[in-house]
Amino acid sequence: MPSKPVPVEQLKKVWQANLTSKNPTQAARNLGMPRATFTHQLELAEKWAGQNPSEINGVLDPTQIPTATGNRFILTSAQSGTQIFKPFWENLLVFADHIGAEIHVSRFRYNVSAQQAKQSKTDDVATNAQWYAKEVLPYLSDDRLRLCDGLVWAGDMNIMPTATDPLSGMDSFTGLDSCIFPHAKIALKSIATALDDPRKKNYTTGTVTLSNYIKRKAGQKAEFHHAYGAALVEIDEDGDFFVRQLNAGEDGSFFDLDVRVTNGAIERSEIAALSAGDIHARNIDPIVKEVTWGDGGLVDTLRPANQFFGDVLDFESRSHHNTLFDSYDLHCRGKDCVDSEISETFECLKYLSRPWSTSYIKKGNHDEHLERWLREANFKTDLVNAPFYLEAMAAKLRSIKEQNKDFDMLEWALARHGDLNVEFVPRNKTISIAGIDMAQHGDLGPNGSRGTVRNISKTGRKANIEHSHSAQIFDGAYQAGTSTKLEMSYVRGPSSWSHVHIITDTHGKRQMVEIKNGKWRARS
Repeated sequence: MPSKPVPVEQLKKVWQANLTSKNPTQAARNLGMPRATFTHQLELAEKWAGQNPSEINGVLDPTQIPTATGNRFILTSAQSGTQIFKPFWENLLVFADHIGAEIHVSRFRYNVSAQQAKQSKTDDVATNAQWYAKEVLPYLSDDRLRLCDGLVWAGDMNIMPTATDPLSGMDSFTGLDSCIFPHAKIALKSIATALDDPRKKNYTTGTVTLSNYIKRKAGQKAEFHHAYGAALVEIDEDGDFFVRQLNAGEDGSFFDLDVRVTNGAIERSEIAALSAGDIHARNIDPIVKEVTWGDGGLVDTLRPANQFFGDVLDFESRSHHNTLFDSYDLHCRGKDCVDSEISETFECLKYLSRPWSTSYIKKGNHDEHLERWLREANFKTDLVNAPFYLEAMAAKLRSIKEQNKDFDMLEWALARHGDLNVEFVPRNKTISIAGIDMAQHGDLGPNGSRGTVRNISKTGRKANIEHSHSAQIFDGAYQAGTSTKLEMSYVRGPSSWSHVHIITDTHGKRQMVEIKNGKWRARS
């Protein structure tokens, strides 16, 4: 049941009492009320002070969510009793002015008891402090706000900064709308929706305030993942929105696509790598292919020094997942020849590669379907593929006899169609660029387990992976989406697939870039 509204005059008294005493227990005693009641009313008073009339009674009326005006927003958060990180804040102001964006700062509280402060053995922990850095006060945004159709800013959400997964339990919080939550970590999660519904994602912002945690397990874990950051929202004339998270380094500098902001100056960013969503050449989405790798597209604009491709071979022609009906359908469409699919993959890779960028093919589970087919198929009952099968089997057996540990079946198969400007990355190899491991596909986890963004995040090394076709950020692991068509024959029921690539700059900071309606950024 909704709590009983508290009169504004009472909120003013609570607010003033707390400011005067700076001690909730003493303030509650001065007002003659239980401390729990005082604490509850103080929370409401903070919202009153932040101009939140629709939420004074602690219950938000969804019909009262206002709609923002404008087409550029920078959303971030600030912790109570904590100063801002000035280099980042100043760069953020410069960037906002450069792109004409409104800045919105949501406040969150991290209460520290006197006993906890004593146990922390530090002097920099704010004890039950309710003040906020003066720099953010003109930009306070503690209300929920509809930024555009399909995207909501949950400025009223107060998630503890020590939450390991700040997006946990928030999947359906805003229905079909994507949502941005204020929090000190940077996280992203793709939410499964019906195939005919818009792709939904939840994001967190990072923060503009300094790291300020209790020196105990939860606090120290949170401190490790504390991120100076913000979420940038662009809305174009078509009504399409693009959300990109800004993640600052220790000097407060950050990048967004082809722009880098450092020491208050706007420069051109240098992109070290593009980690593309899974390729699956035969089933690559033609729009994603053109927007990303076509003339003047994302790759030609950002000019990444390296490109990483996962699951380049779909192996639809003879996948072990194919049913009898799938196989007959492929036969009727002339799509059941393995060597023809290898040729299609070769031509696709030629289109994706650039002479000024080193391209890598990461070993993935779909690429390995080729060797599984060799192990399990019977060429005598598959005359369409018998010649290629026998040739490939001979090459594989020859490599074993010669103890050629570097033999790669996909590399051999593609080389039959010509030269490619690519490097093949074997399993268990690390390729570190700007401090990020780019070599893992994401299908294999620790100790033989199935790979997930969560268990790969625990391996101690930051990583860019793919595999699940669903974009996600969890701690130090970034997972790209897919470059394929979103509606494939084996996709049944709600899906979290989306067209998302990862770009990494030369300073080791990363950003998700979503392809939406034939665009990779808002059309100006």
